[in-house]
Amino acid sequence: MTQQQLIETVKQHHPNLSDTQIRIHLNTAMKEFCRKTRVLETLYTFNTVAGKRYYNLDDAIVEVKRVDYDNYQIPRLVGQPEKIDTDV
Repeated sequence: MTQQQLIETVKQHHPNLSDTQIRIHLNTAMKEFCRKTRVLETLYTFNTVAGKRYYNLDDAIVEVKRVDYDNYQIPRLVGQPEKIDTDV
């Protein structure tokens, strides 16, 4: 279904909404659908600092599926870490 067809369908139930308002709602719904279904995957890279284990991640990241460091996949931690960082 094209966006124009979706707009026409919405207008049948909400004739007072403008095309722009409908497009805004459709785009919001599309983003929410993609986030909830995790249909889109993206690769994020950033620089690391020696001795630092915790980093702030981009708000767009919903789930971390794997972590690689110097082309080596880091195994997922099971349980609690042996050492707890006090300066997070």
